[in-house]
Amino acid sequence: MKAAILPFLLLLACSAYGGHYYNADGTPHDPYHDLHLPHYPPLYPTYAAVPRTGFSCEQREWGYHADEATGCQVFHLCQGHLVSSHICTNGTLFHPQFKVCDNFYNVRCGVPLEDL
Repeated sequence: MKAAILPFLLLLACSAYGGHYYNADGTPHDPYHDLHLPHYPPLYPTYAAVPRTGFSCEQREWGYHADEATGCQVFHLCQGHLVSSHICTNGTLFHPQFKVCDNFYNVRCGVPLEDL
């Protein structure tokens, strides 16, 4: 009887934690919380205006393209030539797949879409 209860109690104890990590004070560890705390330097670019970079629309399809030199905070509209440049607000980056400014932790700047 005791031999059957011991594995059950071990299984119950392991499932209580559910694979989560806990801090020293017993609270669950939340790695995403660390992303929202102020960092110096910040975890994302913080341009106030569109900077000059070496971005060119040559050899690019028509549409919106992220400027990797700015960490993808800036994006450009190309229609055979450079039409306009835009900047995402601080904390967001241009997501090349969805063509929107998204939270910085959702964007992998400079990574081909096939790898996402």
